[in-house]
Amino acid sequence: MPNQIYRDKMINNIQYAVNEARTAAKVDHPGLTGRIRELAADKILRPVLPAAFAIGTGKIVDRNASLSAETDLVIYNRDLLPPVMYSDRDGIFPIESTYYTFEIKSECSASSLRDTIYKRQQLLTLDHSEKETYKGNNAPVVLVFFAFGSDLSIEGKTEFARYQEIDSDWKDDPVIRVMCIVGRGYWYFSHKKEWLYQRATDTYDEVLILLSQTVNTLMPRLLFNNRPKPLFGDYLRPPDAETGE
Repeated sequence: MPNQIYRDKMINNIQYAVNEARTAAKVDHPGLTGRIRELAADKILRPVLPAAFAIGTGKIVDRNASLSAETDLVIYNRDLLPPVMYSDRDGIFPIESTYYTFEIKSECSASSLRDTIYKRQQLLTLDHSEKETYKGNNAPVVLVFFAFGSDLSIEGKTEFARYQEIDSDWKDDPVIRVMCIVGRGYWYFSHKKEWLYQRATDTYDEVLILLSQTVNTLMPRLLFNNRPKPLFGDYLRPPDAETGE
């Protein structure tokens, strides 16, 4: 049996975030609207993260100074490599210390899915020490597409069916591997190369399963620390410097 105290608290946080996102949609200012959405999503994520992890917003960078597109939310661990912060939230985050990126949308649409795919493809070009492990569209940084609603109005058509039309690799090597759309459902491409689904409910089980899966995957990485140890010097050393023995 689930713990109802935890569930009730998380459901309250989700309801607050949904209300804030709906309010943001009425603000006639794209930058402010986006920021309100990010803060609303932050309200859901931050309370459940292990203490070693933090949330920011900005871009991902590799040792060669290549940058990703701007990312709405980043989950990172500064114990691996420190980010370059320009405020308490905004910064540039080394790919080696980044675990999740979230694209936060007011609603899911064909254009927002294509935009997220484009951003993911940029992220996949970044250099990192696990290139030999992750192939194709897979990467150590998990991208989550999260939307507070949907513009889909075709009767009988699902959000997943729309994604299938946009990503030709959806079956074996999808670009987006985690999707959560409030009121529509949660989809996850597992390590067994199969899509798993959680239907939407009045108590936001589609979001609760996203939270639980995010934390469940972060904890083993924290406990077993199985990522290669990045070197801070790789980000500071002059291009022609000798490494020595």
